[in-house]
Amino acid sequence: MKKVLIISVLVLCSGLAFSQDKNKDSLLSDSSKNESFKENKEKTKCMKDKMVKELNLNENQIKQINAIDDKYKAQEESLRKQAEAIKEQKHQLKEKKRTEVEKVLNDDQKQKLEEMKNQFHDKKKNDFYKKKK
Repeated sequence: MKKVLIISVLVLCSGLAFSQDKNKDSLLSDSSKNESFKENKEKTKCMKDKMVKELNLNENQIKQINAIDDKYKAQEESLRKQAEAIKEQKHQLKEKKRTEVEKVLNDDQKQKLEEMKNQFHDKKKNDFYKKKK
């Protein structure tokens, strides 16, 4: 029984660790997402400008490259939207699993699990800041 509980806790903790990214994304307002989109667009433009300059592209090549970009733009956008939908589905699945696991636990176990999650997150946060330094 202890092995099952430990395995369940590990699965739950790993699920929660991965679901944190979704929580961070949800903290971003629509305006900051738009800013991120604008930054990506600017980076793409800078990369194109750099290609033009460093590869010494002529007008015909520039037009062809722009046409290629336009050709794939819709497919890239579609894939991005699919990836967001999959990320949301994964988040919902992990939440559902967490809810079911918590139904199996008694109050003391839930409290201990919460403490374990907090310790896990604190350690992860500390490790992150150690790497930044």
